[in-house]
Amino acid sequence: MPFWKNLFCICTAAVISTTGCGKIVEPEATDDYGLTKVEFTITSEHLGTLNSMVYARREVPARVEIAGARRNVFVRYSGQTSLGQFKKSFNMEFDNNELFRGHREYNVSAQNGDLTKLHSALGFYAYRQAGLLTPDAEPAVVYVNGEYQGLYYLIEPIDVDFFKKRNQQLGSLYEAFNVFNKGAHFSFAGGYEVRLGFESKGEREDFYGDLERLIRILDASTPETLPAQVEPLLDVENYLGYLAVSVLFHNWDGYFNNFRLHFDPQIGKFQFIPWDLDNLLEFHPTRSRLEGANELSEKLLAVPAYRQRYKQILLELMDEKLTVASLDLLIDETAAKIARAFAAERFIAAADRRPLAEHVAETKQFIRDWYAQMRGELGKLDSAAKN
Repeated sequence: MPFWKNLFCICTAAVISTTGCGKIVEPEATDDYGLTKVEFTITSEHLGTLNSMVYARREVPARVEIAGARRNVFVRYSGQTSLGQFKKSFNMEFDNNELFRGHREYNVSAQNGDLTKLHSALGFYAYRQAGLLTPDAEPAVVYVNGEYQGLYYLIEPIDVDFFKKRNQQLGSLYEAFNVFNKGAHFSFAGGYEVRLGFESKGEREDFYGDLERLIRILDASTPETLPAQVEPLLDVENYLGYLAVSVLFHNWDGYFNNFRLHFDPQIGKFQFIPWDLDNLLEFHPTRSRLEGANELSEKLLAVPAYRQRYKQILLELMDEKLTVASLDLLIDETAAKIARAFAAERFIAAADRRPLAEHVAETKQFIRDWYAQMRGELGKLDSAAKN
């Protein structure tokens, strides 16, 4: 362990008494609102460091009580846009090689893009129903030194432990991000550099060779040559499922950002894993459409066989796996779970302080309307195939 972490651990162990590291005052009993409770206790000095170095994502020692157990952790703010907002996301790293749900780190996400606090539950469920590897996610309430921070989501990180839990091996892993409006693209057009939109975090950190190979194939291919060239490197069925859910649930932030691209060494192909789903079920002026919105979708859907398989997946999801009735039930169940914590939320914008029941009704109607529109547009895929 680095020297500075050892020092912080010594200070944290002594915080019940007054020390140079500050003093932790035991918070009064807090309400779990019927959800998993994440309760951070941080000395005033370390909390000051955390809040004065937000964008540096400086981590500080803390104690967390979660799921009834107390643990020593190092905590930092995480995310991108949430760093500039009052309600911030957290990452916690457990001390002494302890694990929480099989992980050495865990994400406590504010999900600020979703005022309903329903979207993550719907989105991760939908991708799972489409057969994709999907992080576990659940609503939780968060406290810092006894002060209620609001309704969050505990989201399983996609790391070596994620694959280990699923009896899989970590290969190349790319995190798609969007900084300075560059984003994660699948074409070298215009001199695009993959490091502007992807961060390599996998088995070979900072290696981009297999991703660059995939992009070169996409750039050089035609609809006639693409299948033979891309299928040895990309799990096409996996991506078409990812695309179908992204389209049906308006995951407009998941085409150029907020997904993981994993090269699975067991099958020798890239697969998509969804991530950070607070921007769902809202119209985007250019990305809310049947075909999705990135270069990979454009290339694949130019192939007649892929286009028809995509249509089949959309119908399978709407008619069997993600029916309106099943989604209504999930929405109602999630709303019932989060109702009390939602009502106590401090950071929902005052301009949209509607009761949860209104969000529930609006979400259900949104899905109905969009499903109807998608069914009406499926003929476009047949028309394109004939042309």
